[in-house]
Amino acid sequence: MKLKEKKTPEQKTEIKQLRKEKRKIAAQKHRKVFAVVLAVFLLTMSLQTGSASKKEEPRIALESEFRCDWFGESLIYPYTYSDSYFERDAYEYNHELARYALGVSMASFNSFDVSQPDEHIRKMLNECGYEFESFAYETAGYDEIALAVGRKDIELDGKKTTLLVAAVRSGNYGMEWGGNLRIGTGVHHEGFDISKEKIMLYFNEYFEDFEPYGEVKLLVAGYSRGSSIGNLFSAELVDGSYVETLGDVEDNISKASLKKENIYSYFYEIPQCTSDPSADDEIYHNIFNIINPNDYFSMFVMDVYDFTCYGRKLYLPSVSRCENYDDFYNAACTEFESFMTRMGKKADNCFYSKENSVSCEAMFNYLFHALATDVMISREYYAENLEKPMVYFAGQYMGKNKSMGELFGSFGVIATASVKGVAPSNSAVIDADGFVAYISDELKASGTCEELTDEETERLFEILEKLIKWIEKNFGSVTSVFTQFYTALNVHQPYVQMTWMRLLTEEQMLELNSDIDAPLRLNCYYLLLDKGSKGKIDYENLIPGGRVEWSSESDEIISVDNDGVVTANSKGETRLKAVLYDAEGTEVASSYVEVQIK
Repeated sequence: MKLKEKKTPEQKTEIKQLRKEKRKIAAQKHRKVFAVVLAVFLLTMSLQTGSASKKEEPRIALESEFRCDWFGESLIYPYTYSDSYFERDAYEYNHELARYALGVSMASFNSFDVSQPDEHIRKMLNECGYEFESFAYETAGYDEIALAVGRKDIELDGKKTTLLVAAVRSGNYGMEWGGNLRIGTGVHHEGFDISKEKIMLYFNEYFEDFEPYGEVKLLVAGYSRGSSIGNLFSAELVDGSYVETLGDVEDNISKASLKKENIYSYFYEIPQCTSDPSADDEIYHNIFNIINPNDYFSMFVMDVYDFTCYGRKLYLPSVSRCENYDDFYNAACTEFESFMTRMGKKADNCFYSKENSVSCEAMFNYLFHALATDVMISREYYAENLEKPMVYFAGQYMGKNKSMGELFGSFGVIATASVKGVAPSNSAVIDADGFVAYISDELKASGTCEELTDEETERLFEILEKLIKWIEKNFGSVTSVFTQFYTALNVHQPYVQMTWMRLLTEEQMLELNSDIDAPLRLNCYYLLLDKGSKGKIDYENLIPGGRVEWSSESDEIISVDNDGVVTANSKGETRLKAVLYDAEGTEVASSYVEVQIK
């Protein structure tokens, strides 16, 4: 064994120095390796982040087109979209988002292609970067409903955000139309409420495996029937009462941690859907209901039954609401003609000119109130006696499940009635013994009322009987409305609302509705009526326990009762005055309506 050579102190010092140098060199190498590894790691993360940003690019400024199938026409409409629409508070009206919501509502209509009924809304949301899922688009029935949901994860205003779009199927749905006439006797319109429960369950199912990317923001959109159902749906999400609708079903919606200021709700041409006295409370002011005052669909269910809708009502231009309507009218006609020509279609007369208008909204309002009392008698009477046959007829014929031959077969009994001398001038003949039974037998023989009992079939003629008497009683208003019938028929067409929304700016919309927070808000500030016709001016009273008193400056020209029902007595010009008093009888506000009788 070789012994170690003994080293001198100088050699030991030199060896220590060499070892120190080696350690230093090794440390430098390790640092270089670590730096390289760290650089590679950071580069990889950078590439991954860059890839995610590219995939989830925020603030898309997209201009494109969507398709809407409606009453035999498949039309293409332009739309604009940007994620930045969701940067504003939901309680602040956003005209750009409102335009987009209208497009979403129209795209939600069933496609004519029954194999893919959700194809138009799917394409639109996919194009805007949303992952898509739909529920119950294949369903058909009086109270059915479908829902389309889109999701998008982005960085919005520097924050991780999950955007959601919920579109309630709003058109081309067949038998669902029958459910519009199922009013019931509860707080909400029964048919709309049944459908609301269904979309709430669909929406809850959507969240079963939900993991938000960040703060969740939701847009709810709907049109006509879909807007009423969406209105009830949004209200429950806003106030948290949706858990009552879910019942024993596990609450998955809570996973989204939805805040009311992040729920954006825009609805168009909404039939009134609730008698909840709190519907106008500030908590629901993130729900915007955009209404054409000339559209009679929005007057159902009648407010004489204390019906309204949750949130705020914003009105589109009309003769009765804006002094410069001629300017709006001319611009709308030009926009509409250009819009339809672009699609190769002829532009119909869908707008009311000032000189031709006879204040259709006021007359429709009056006629609907008269229907509520003279034909339907009361909400309770209608629900018990008339509702089922009306739901059936509306579902079968508006839903187009019956052929035109069957339709004429059923309504041929009306011709039979005419032959028997039933007309507004001699309607007493319908009281003749056996006449109602005879017509009921004719309805049965037509083969289109097989789902109804004999008593329910007779109810259909009861409705006809009441309608004939109602027309006789309100002949002046009915004939005045019929002079504008073609326009009145078209005003509910979605492309009319699309034209107005593309024409208006946010500033103009807010200016048109500058009285939205006034203690007394009238739906009509100018009346142009035919002599002998009637109209009704509705008002919104924001004073608890308040009451409104009406008066006319000339009863000779026009008279008015305290329900706002006006009667055109003779030609001329005058004014009506509405005064709002609080519960103690103190005057709070007043407003005038300019009146011209032709």
